[in-house]
Amino acid sequence: MQDVAPSMRTLIAPSVELPRERVFDIQKALLTLPQADVARTEHYFSGGMYCRRMWIPPGILIAGKVHKTQHFFIGCEGELVVWGEGPRYLLRAGDIRKSEIGTKRIVFSLSECVVLTVHQAEEKPLEELERDMVEDDPDSVFDMDNRLKSGVLEDLSARKL
Repeated sequence: MQDVAPSMRTLIAPSVELPRERVFDIQKALLTLPQADVARTEHYFSGGMYCRRMWIPPGILIAGKVHKTQHFFIGCEGELVVWGEGPRYLLRAGDIRKSEIGTKRIVFSLSECVVLTVHQAEEKPLEELERDMVEDDPDSVFDMDNRLKSGVLEDLSARKL
């Protein structure tokens, strides 16, 4: 496993929270950078649970969405730095974290990563699930499959950030 950013490890010590406004500022700054479909995502449902598995290449910076429900965030492979509202931490393979309602975070993949989120949710179409699980964010450019929303690149080039 290639570690692309050893210097990024300094981001996790000491544990510091970022105010919500700063996290949104970072998200807006990210919108000025080239966007690409890089995270592969799979969805699973079973017994009132929804599991989302994501593969994230090394060196990727992601602004997460604000979730309306508590859920688990599980490291399966690699390492991610996670910071924003709440303590900054390193998520490694085998780690299980509880994500609180209403938090917004930024993640940076230090290496090739596989992560899971596990939510209490009945099976339904992903668009409906997204409305139920995350707050509306007009600046979010990715859908539940971590694919660029239709027309995003054109919108970003026309938008004054």
